[in-house]
Formats: sequence, C-alpha cells, structure tokens
Amino acid sequence: MFSNLKLKLSMMGSLAAIIAITTLAATVVLSMAGASLTWVFVFIVPFFALQWYLGPKLVEKGYKVEEAGEDEYPRYHELVEELAEKSGIEKPSVMVADVEMPNAFAYGNYFTGDKVAVTKGLLKQLEWEEVEAVVGHELGHIAHDDSSYMVFLSILPAIFMIVGRMFFWSSLFGGGGDDEGQLPMIAIAAASMLIYFVLQMTIMHFSRMREYYADRHSSEVVEEGDRKLAEGLAKINESMSDLKNQKKNKQKKGVSISRRGGRRPGSGSRGFGGVGAVGLSMKPLLISDPDTAGSGGGARSDMQLVEKYAGKELSFGDRVREFFSSHPNIKKRLEAMGF
Repeated sequence: MFSNLKLKLSMMGSLAAIIAITTLAATVVLSMAGASLTWVFVFIVPFFALQWYLGPKLVEKGYKVEEAGEDEYPRYHELVEELAEKSGIEKPSVMVADVEMPNAFAYGNYFTGDKVAVTKGLLKQLEWEEVEAVVGHELGHIAHDDSSYMVFLSILPAIFMIVGRMFFWSSLFGGGGDDEGQLPMIAIAAASMLIYFVLQMTIMHFSRMREYYADRHSSEVVEEGDRKLAEGLAKINESMSDLKNQKKNKQKKGVSISRRGGRRPGSGSRGFGGVGAVGLSMKPLLISDPDTAGSGGGARSDMQLVEKYAGKELSFGDRVREFFSSHPNIKKRLEAMGF
C-alpha cells in the first residue's frame, strides 16, 4: 500500500519533471528556431481557455448528463452532501448521466461550479455502499482541484505539437527547395514532436498518481472505503469488459452481414455503453478507463471479483496500455488499497 508521503512525493516529482522538461525544451527549441514563438502561446492559451469554458457543456452532451432532482434521488443528494462536508468542500451540483456504462466523474469550472455525476448504469449495478466509495473518489478529485491541474498541464505538450507541425509543413513548402534550409526545420519539428511525446507520457503518469490520490481520499471519508471502492472498481471493470465483448460481437456480426449485402446492425448507435465518440474522448474524467477494462467472465461474489483482478498477472500488453492511459491498471489500484 502506498503511503501518503510516497504518493505526494511521486506527484511532486512528476510535476517537477514536467516543468523542467518544458523549460529546457522551450529554451532548446527557441534557440534552434532562432526566433520568438510567442505567437504560438498567443494562439494556444485562448484555445485552451475556450476548451475549459465549454468543457462542462461538452461533457454533459457526451454523457447525456442532467441534474439529479432531489425528489427523485434523495439518497444520492444526502450522500454527496455528507461526503462533501467530510471532504471540506462545498456540496457540488448533483448530476446523473443517462448511459448504461457504469462510471462516474467530476467536472466543472469557475462559471459552472463543481459537479459530480454518476451514470444510471452505475446506480443499477453497484450496491449502495460501493456507490458511496465511488462518489468519495470523485469528490477527492474536486477537493484536490485535479481538473485545474490537468487543463493547465495539457497546454504544455500541445504547444510543442503545434510547433512541430508548423516546422514540418514549413520544411515541405516553405524551405525554398534547398536542403540547407529544410534540414534545420526538420530537426526542430522532430525535436518538438519528441518533446510532445515525452511531456504527454509524463502527464499521463501524473494523472495516474492523481487517481491513486482520489482513491486514498475515498478511503478516508468513507467507512471501510478501501473495501467498498475495491468492490465497486472490480464490478465497474467487469461490466465494461462485458460491454466491450458485446460490442466486438456486434461488429463481427455486422461485418458478416455486410459481406452478404445486408445492413450492419446497430449502425448509427452510440459507441460504447450508450456513450458516443464525444463522451469517449473524455475518458480521463472517468473513475475507470473503458479501454483498459480486463476480461470478464462468470458471476462471482464481490470479494472473489476483487481477488480475480488483484491476483491477475499483468501482461506486456497490459503494461503498454497503462503507459498510455490516464488511469492505473485496476490490479495496481487494488494493490495500493492493500488487496
């Protein structure tokens, strides 16, 4: 199990690495370019400000989120109010997402205020004590101001991606046709894209640490939070794995039918568990990443399900997927909780 000190030091180390890489890389790229790239910052910062401003609306559209009426969801409101008080934050707006995929997320900005949402699929499939722990995790993200961290950090690799693309296209169309003019621009483009990749992976590591931190928060504000969250995460992972398998089977049937000249079933339907492309592009918000869900199979008791995932050996593919994911593999999250 991670200690709070180890977790905080790891996050501080990741943040320091991101700042150091950005500072060093900006100095190198600017010196290679021999010119100021201030206009890139002038372009990219307003772009991310607009994304931050519109983000909550996009989330609500992508996941079909609406306000959870207190009359319809009294227990949910009471839970959020109780855990918000324990977390030392104001009660966020209480929302529900009309999708079958079991999941939860926290979002919001200065203009909308903080919001916490659970899907209807989660309310149907999890026991109430597990819902408690999941909500505790999401309130941890709000208490730690994770959305602000991630919006700010996501600007940094984007700057280098734009610089890389700018110099790459300039080398093709604006180099005057001579190798001496093109090679420096290609070098700057390659360096910028490499920096983009390194920064992006470092930020993914930082994001995974924030997930552990939110898990820890849940264990602190919910009685027996470790056990409840472990069982909830295992059920969420199992359900999403089943949904992935159902989608694959539908796609196989669709290919078979289309080869015979028929219409593919479900064409135009929402992409995964009732969530379309817009929603799936916001996976970092979720408590569990659908893309890293493990293999399902067979009904189990709550603890048997936890033991199944905690005892699973991580394959090379699992480790690669985690490296590119904003969320830790469920096995590692369960290990951090002591399972």
